[in-house]
Amino acid sequence: MHKMNITYRDASVNDFSTIIQIFVKNMSHSVFTKATDKDVLSCIAAIQMAEEFHIASCIKIAEWDGEICGVLIGATDASVPPAVSFDYNAMIRDANIKLTTTSEGQMVLTEMLLHNKNVKFESECEVILDCDGELMFFAVNQEYRRYKIGSCLVKNFEEFLQKCGSKKYFLHTDSQSTFQYYENNGFECVWKKQSIFNSSVEHYTYVKELGACCVSRS
Repeated sequence: MHKMNITYRDASVNDFSTIIQIFVKNMSHSVFTKATDKDVLSCIAAIQMAEEFHIASCIKIAEWDGEICGVLIGATDASVPPAVSFDYNAMIRDANIKLTTTSEGQMVLTEMLLHNKNVKFESECEVILDCDGELMFFAVNQEYRRYKIGSCLVKNFEEFLQKCGSKKYFLHTDSQSTFQYYENNGFECVWKKQSIFNSSVEHYTYVKELGACCVSRS
């Protein structure tokens, strides 16, 4: 690669389709579905990203020479404007309609109902009741890793949280992800359980307290 020209900015609704591609490209799909069809996976990504865009307080984009290479989506309980405003219901509706047209898509709709019940239980877990922020989605394309892009995105998010007065935030990850990053950067694992879709995968909940200075090591 040539000399780095990395920039960071807030997201806009125009970034939505690219963020979906980053989701599909980087996520371990077997963690939350048995589906393998690319169109079905894109629908799953569209639904999840639309929901997270809707509730997000902070969406940070990393660009390498103008190409989006990383994204972080987070939220705070503080009273702040939404990161972006758009018709998320229409996007979710369109993706759900597409899923009904194939047998694999219909299977995914059933899986999503089961997943939503599971998430509701997680959200009520006592270990995150004192958190006032959440890191909902975080990914950097493989070819752009090892350049501290992820660390910079997390740092930007933590600075945003501190400006909002947040004291502690949480995130969910799994054993298929680079969860070692969190363990090396001040996060504490407070919850663990087996995936309902893949018995070889474990889900983790991490929390991090925001001190006067937040430093990330890539």
